[in-house]
Order: sequence, then C-alpha cells, then structure tokens
Amino acid sequence: MKKTYVIDTNILIQAPHAFLCFEENDVVRMLEQYRNQGDLLQGVTLPDGGTLRIEKNYKVVELPEDMPEDKADKIQEIFERGIIQTEALNFIRGRSIAKTYLIIDEAQNMTPNQVRGIITRAGKGTKIILLGDPCQIDRPFLDERTNGLSYAAKYMQGSPYCAQLTLSAEECERSVLAMDAVKRL
Repeated sequence: MKKTYVIDTNILIQAPHAFLCFEENDVVRMLEQYRNQGDLLQGVTLPDGGTLRIEKNYKVVELPEDMPEDKADKIQEIFERGIIQTEALNFIRGRSIAKTYLIIDEAQNMTPNQVRGIITRAGKGTKIILLGDPCQIDRPFLDERTNGLSYAAKYMQGSPYCAQLTLSAEECERSVLAMDAVKRL
C-alpha cells in the first residue's frame, strides 16, 4: 500500500538523501508551507481535503534500575504532563519559544547554523543552556573549532545576555582512564 508523506525542509537540509527512503511512496509537499497556517500539532486543513497533523514521538526516559519507585513515578508524571519535553531539533524551525528553559545537550555535535537557529528562536523569558564537550565530536564534518557549541561560545562572548562556564579537567566527573584517553586520543 502506497503512503503519502510530507517532508520537512530541515530533514532535507540535514540528510538530502532522505528522499531515497520514500521511493515506494509519494512525497508531496514540504512541511514549511504549512507552518504559518496554524498549529501543526492540532492539525491544518489541506487544500485538497484532509488534515495534516504532526504527532510528537516522546522518547521513553530510561531511568536507573535502582531508582526508588516513587521517584521514577514522579519523573514519568512530569514527562506525561508536559512539564519536561524532549524533541528533535526538526520541531524548532519556524517557532518562537517563550518562557522556556531550553537545555541542549551534546551541542558540540550541532552545526553553527543549527545553534543559530535555536538561539534566534528564543522568545521573551526563555533561557537557553548549551551543554557539551568540544573535544568529543561524533559528526564527520565538525571539529573543535567549527562545531555549534564553539561557534556560540565565540560569537556570544561578551554579550550582556549570555554567561559562559567552562569546567576544568579536575571538575569533570570522569575516570582517570577517560581523562587519559582524552589526552592521548
């Protein structure tokens, strides 16, 4: 059975070969066209009939096995109530994010364009926290100087709206083996 997919332009920017994954299906329009027509989570009426709705796929949070059950239940409740949300970066394009603490982990694996895209979407009352280690990059075309975390640190330095904190090796919670590997590898 053939299915119809609407592809977000951000997917194509990050992975231009994504169209190949849909060879046996129809890819009709770019999601960007529908962002200004309403809330995509609630649904937007399509010109040819039907409704386009995005469903968020919330990740199941894996908690430590030895965590007390009452704490695990409370954490699960916080996620179910939407107090804390996890989202892919694809959902941030075209939005203003107001009154939110936005925590981006592993920011060293982001491109400068991705970091710029996040920071420039901050609405009133939003705080953005970028976390990462520029020495631990998993993406092939980024390095210690060209990654999004280093880019933001360089260009936001001196801004009255930005604070930067760099931990020394002694402050890190890593084993002696891990610290030796960082130096040698």
